[in-house]
Amino acid sequence: MKILINILKFIIMLILVVCILFFGIKNIVLSTIMDKDYVLNKLEETNFYSGTYELVESGFENYIAQSGLEEEVLNNICTEEKVKKDIAIILNNIYNGTNEEIDTTEIANNLNANIDKLDVRTSQNKSALDKFVQQICTEYKNTIINTKYENTIHEILNKTTNLLEKLQTIVTIVTIIAVICLILLNIKNISKLVGNIGTVLLSSSITILVAINLINANINISAIKLFNNVFSSSIVTILQDILSKVNKFGIIILITSIVVILINAIINFVKTNQKEEIKEE
Repeated sequence: MKILINILKFIIMLILVVCILFFGIKNIVLSTIMDKDYVLNKLEETNFYSGTYELVESGFENYIAQSGLEEEVLNNICTEEKVKKDIAIILNNIYNGTNEEIDTTEIANNLNANIDKLDVRTSQNKSALDKFVQQICTEYKNTIINTKYENTIHEILNKTTNLLEKLQTIVTIVTIIAVICLILLNIKNISKLVGNIGTVLLSSSITILVAINLINANINISAIKLFNNVFSSSIVTILQDILSKVNKFGIIILITSIVVILINAIINFVKTNQKEEIKEE
């Protein structure tokens, strides 16, 4: 009977470990990568807008040689504020489900105005210049990572959020039932109950800290490359911050588990002393 009870306790404690891990990681995910404000703050922190603006200008310059035009034709056709505004549109499409298109009319008008200032447009080259303007607008969209998958990503985020909310309800119920069962199994021994709780917390913290160490040891986060260096830098910063938050969560649980285990040790110490005092009497 005692063996069965211990097996049951082990299963319940294992379930509680999984529940703790779920709650912690879920909260971190929802407050970071799933939160538009968090992403916006990280983009500001990593100078994403100014970096992307520099890439936009650099991308424009690549078309100058093949166009045969002077470099000054690209002067002031785009601003960093325009880049920031359009990136906000992309994020709104992803997080809010809007379906707004990036408008390059301003860039096209500014570029055409600069071309007209050079007075080089003729009936023979009009088609080539129009194609040049179109290429510049396309290059702009590509550089700020405007894709046709924004709404698809939004749907994935929505489904993930809904799934996490449903799982939270289920995990909450499971946690309550598991805690009640653990209390009932230790109803006659509070010390064991406290000890079991300490073990659950300690196991959870060790699992998290070991997982983080394995990730850091096997994956070079800082070497991740996506689209361009500016975008990669922001992604790396976000991933490192998420891992840092998970690590802090693990440390907090570890400290809590140590406190609970110490409380349990004190309870056992007091009990032992009381028994010895009774024996002496």
